[in-house]
Amino acid sequence: MSWPVVRMLKSFKRTLRRLFSKPVTVHYPEETSSVSERFRGRIVLDMEACIGCTLCSQACPNGTDCMNVVPGRSQGNNKRGLWPRVNIVQCMYCGLCEEVCPTDAIFLTPEFRTSRTDRAKFDYDSIQLSKTESELALEGQKELEGGL
Repeated sequence: MSWPVVRMLKSFKRTLRRLFSKPVTVHYPEETSSVSERFRGRIVLDMEACIGCTLCSQACPNGTDCMNVVPGRSQGNNKRGLWPRVNIVQCMYCGLCEEVCPTDAIFLTPEFRTSRTDRAKFDYDSIQLSKTESELALEGQKELEGGL
């Protein structure tokens, strides 16, 4: 009978110890916590280095990385004219696309701010993948200002 009471007192002691320590949470938009060096965040594409080999699309375990043709884009090294398109909501950020890319054209950055209000805007085409989130946010603000 005394065992549950002892366990309860130990957990209460841990709670009291944490009660007077510094809080772990941060006020997110104003301040951010540091991310680890191996953190895999937003996917970025170097369109000049991409050769359209489709290995990233083949390596994707849940099929969020698919290849598409970008109209009006000069092909350069990309003989097929195919570039990755990623749905970042379905992406698991496993990094397999980064590992199989022979030219290191697709890579994951430590950037983690990818908030949107429209679900359709989470499907990033290759042009959106080549920009940073802050550039995309500025474009979104310009669209809103132009629409008002």
